[in-house]
Amino acid sequence: MTQAYSVIAKIILLLFLSVLLSGCFDPHKPNLEQISSDSKQFFNNEFQGIFLADKAIKENGYNENDNHYVAEMSIQATAQINLNDYLMTLKNNDGYTPLQKARIALQISLLKLTLPEFEQGDHLTFKRRFLFIKTDNGWQLRQQLKEGSSDHPML
Repeated sequence: MTQAYSVIAKIILLLFLSVLLSGCFDPHKPNLEQISSDSKQFFNNEFQGIFLADKAIKENGYNENDNHYVAEMSIQATAQINLNDYLMTLKNNDGYTPLQKARIALQISLLKLTLPEFEQGDHLTFKRRFLFIKTDNGWQLRQQLKEGSSDHPML
């Protein structure tokens, strides 16, 4: 009987320890490597063909709740082309319809208003806030947030 109690006690202890330790492996925020990698990828998609992220540094971060984490990032990027040359490249691309070309020209005009002058090879630093959400498949970068707001994507 005592041997059976000993086996049962060991099983209960193992179950208790596994439940206790599972909290250590299920963090309430994404790891730093994932935050940096996902932020660079999101930035590169946003400025595809214009900038390439060299480095993403997490300056701050906080949990909004157990399933939402906001990372405040500083992204260092290198200009691949200046905006005027990029616009000319797109205008000469026959793969775009006139309406698509007009939309792209408008977007580039907005970029010219918000970004400082730069040339190919220049290094710029961008500040971004990203919302990560916890899903069944782990933490995922869901959207870029506007400054001063935690619930609206950056336009």
